[in-house]
Amino acid sequence: MPMILSALLLLGALAAIFFALRRQEQKRGAAPGPAGTLEYRTPLALDECLDRLRQKSADDLFAYTCQREPDGSFLLHFTLHRPTNQPLDTLYRLRLEAGRRTVVTLSFVREAFGYREPVFPQGMLDKFLAAKLNAAQSPPPEG
Repeated sequence: MPMILSALLLLGALAAIFFALRRQEQKRGAAPGPAGTLEYRTPLALDECLDRLRQKSADDLFAYTCQREPDGSFLLHFTLHRPTNQPLDTLYRLRLEAGRRTVVTLSFVREAFGYREPVFPQGMLDKFLAAKLNAAQSPPPEG
């Protein structure tokens, strides 16, 4: 009987640790910043943003793909090759919301090799979106 009780307590402790880590990961993903959520605004219409994302050029800061998901969002997959031929690879979820100014939201999904932080600095993302969509970062929420 004590062995069964010990096994149940161990399973309970493991479940508590699992749910605590999962809650922590969700909070990190919702936090503003390059490892969480970044929000930009652009004067371009939603269709024009989509058209510009489809047009790739040699002047783009990143090589990227933009794949539409069933929920209406896009997976924006950035790749940058270094001289060592080791690619840097980051995946963001991209949402576009129409309005007077289109809101562009980037949510960090993953980095190559399982990193929990994006390798690309936020300044590079700002520069890419400014050149591609004429978008500027929204000011952080006050509070």
